[in-house]
Amino acid sequence: MNKLVKRLLTGTLAFATILTALPVTAVHASGNQYWTESAERVGYIEHVMNDGSIKSTFNEGHMKVEGETAYCVDINTNFKNGYKTRSDASSRMSSDQIADVALSLEYVKQYTASHTNLNYKQGYLLEQCVVWQRLSEQLGWQCDNVRASYNEISQAVQNEVYAGAKAFVKANKGRYECGGYIYTGEGQDIGQFWAKLNVGNAKVKKTSSNPTVTDGNANYSFEGATFGVYSDKGCNSQLATLTADGNGDTKEVEVKAGTVYIKELSAPKGYKLDSTVHALNVEVGKTATLTVADTPKVTETLIDLFKIDMETGKSTPQGTASLEGAEFTWSYYDGYYNADNLPAKATRTWTTKTVAEKDSDGTIHYVSRLADSYKVSGDSFYTQDGKNVLPLGTLTVTETKAPNGYLLDGAYMQADGSSEQIKGTYLTQISEDGELAVLSGSNQYSVSDKVIRGGVKIQKRDLETKNTKAQGSATLQYTEFNIISLNDSPVLVEGKLYNKNETVKKIQTGIDGIASTSADLLPYGNYRLEESKAPEGYLTDSAKTIDFFITEDGKIVDLTDKSHSVYNQIKRGDIEGVKIGAGTHKRLAGVPFRITSKTTGVSQTKRY
Repeated sequence: MNKLVKRLLTGTLAFATILTALPVTAVHASGNQYWTESAERVGYIEHVMNDGSIKSTFNEGHMKVEGETAYCVDINTNFKNGYKTRSDASSRMSSDQIADVALSLEYVKQYTASHTNLNYKQGYLLEQCVVWQRLSEQLGWQCDNVRASYNEISQAVQNEVYAGAKAFVKANKGRYECGGYIYTGEGQDIGQFWAKLNVGNAKVKKTSSNPTVTDGNANYSFEGATFGVYSDKGCNSQLATLTADGNGDTKEVEVKAGTVYIKELSAPKGYKLDSTVHALNVEVGKTATLTVADTPKVTETLIDLFKIDMETGKSTPQGTASLEGAEFTWSYYDGYYNADNLPAKATRTWTTKTVAEKDSDGTIHYVSRLADSYKVSGDSFYTQDGKNVLPLGTLTVTETKAPNGYLLDGAYMQADGSSEQIKGTYLTQISEDGELAVLSGSNQYSVSDKVIRGGVKIQKRDLETKNTKAQGSATLQYTEFNIISLNDSPVLVEGKLYNKNETVKKIQTGIDGIASTSADLLPYGNYRLEESKAPEGYLTDSAKTIDFFITEDGKIVDLTDKSHSVYNQIKRGDIEGVKIGAGTHKRLAGVPFRITSKTTGVSQTKRY
C-alpha cells in the first residue's frame, strides 16, 4: 500500500492526480472487514515494462474476497491473506477509471463465455491482466503490456483480447452502470469491479387517432414524422432524433434505462403536430415503444346550400311551388382532382335535401348540408370529436332533384358576393393550411332554381247553340277575362309580384272566341279565369268561373273543349206586329208577317 501511495504522490500522469488527491483514511468498523485470500495458483504472469523489458515473472494466485473473485490492484506489492477493509472504489478512483477497469473485465468475461476452449484459470489470467493494464495506464506503472506467459495463453489470443477490451471500453462508455470495491489492509490491495448493462432501446410507433378518416387516403402519411428523444421533461437535453417510415415505425435508439421523454418535432403529411411531451420507461436490455396517435387534419366548416327562387332571388317559393325537398348529391374523393380527372367512383357519396329552417327574426330559409337531419341516403358521414367533418381531398356537389314546382335545368350555385354562376357540378378541395384543413372557395352558396311556367287558353261559346259562333249580330270577340292568383305565395308575372286574389293578367278573345296567354306567363300554381266583360250581344251573368292549375313547364292549359269553355247567354227580345186599316185605323187580326234576319238571312212567318 505504501508503494501505491508513494507512486500516487510522485506520478506525473493526469489520472494519478485523481488518486493522490484522496487521503488514505483508516476504517475501524468491524462490519467493514472482509476475509481475503489467494485461493490457488492459476498461471504465470510476465511483468513486461513499457520499454519491453520483463521486470519479473511470477505465478499469480486467484484472489478472492469471502469466496468471491477479486483482482490485484497493486502489481508492485505482494499479497497476504487476511482481513481487509472494504471501501467504495469511487473513494479512490474516478468514475472514468472505474468504468475503464469494469468494462475491460466485462469484455473478457463475454469473450471467455463465447470461447469455451479457454478454461477458468486462463480466463482469470486474462481478467487480471486487463485490470493491471488499465491501472498502469491510469497510474503510470509503466507496465501497460503486462501479460500472461505465452505458455499459458497464446500470443494471438492475448493480442485479440487486449485490443478487444480497449475497443469495448471505448464503444460502451455510458452503456453500463459501473462500480467496484477496494479492499485495503496488510499487503497488496485487491478490488472487485462490475459493469451492469444500463441501456435499453426506445422507438416510436405512430398511428392515427381517426383511422376511418385516414386509412387508404394518400393525403395522410406517417412518413417523415420526426420525434426528439430527451433525458429531461423540459426537453432541453436531446439524446436522439427518430424519423417514422410509411408504416409509422421509427428505428430503435439506445438510451439509458429509466425514463426518457419524447415529443414530436415535425408532423407528417395530413396530421396535426402533437405538442405533448410523452414519458417512456425503458428497461435494461429491452425495447420500449411509445405509441402516439396523431390527429388528422379535417375541416369542420362544411358547405351550406340555401335554395332560392331564381327569378325573385328570395327564399320564398312562387305559387304553390316549394323550395323544400330539393336533393343534392355530394361525392367525396380521397385525392386531389379537378373536373377533368375525377375517378369514376367516389370514396363516399351522400344525398341530402333542403329543409325549412326559421331564423330568429322569423325568416324561413331552405337549407341543405352534410348532416343527419338533411340526409336522404348514402354512406356514413366522416366524424371527428363528435362532429361531421371532411378529410383532405376533393368534394363535388350537384343538384340532382329540383323541388316541387321548379326546374332542374338551368339551376346554378352562387357564393355570397360573387357574380360567378356555377352550373352543373360544383367542385372544391379540402387542403392543408398550417395546422388546419380548409375548403377552397366559399362555405355558403345560394342555389337558384327556375320556377315552372305555363299558360292558359279559353274558348267562348254561345250558351244556346254550344257553338263557337255568335247568334245574330252578336259577337264572341273582345270578351275579357281576368286571371286571378289563388296562391298563398306571391307569383311573378311580367316582372311584377302579385299576391293571392289579385288579377295577374287580363286576356281578350279574338274573332274565334279564344283568349290565350303565352306558354311561359304563369308560375306553377292555382289560378282562376273570371269573365270581366261580355262580348257584344251577350250577357255576363250566365258566365261561369274556371279554376286551373299550372303544373308543366311550357305547356298551355287548354280550356277550349265544350266541357271547359265559357258559355254566355245571347241577348234576346220580341217583335209584335200590328196591322191597321187604311181608313179606319182599326187593328186587323191574323195578318201574317215575314221576319228575316239581316245577319243570317233566315226568315219566318208569324201572324199577329
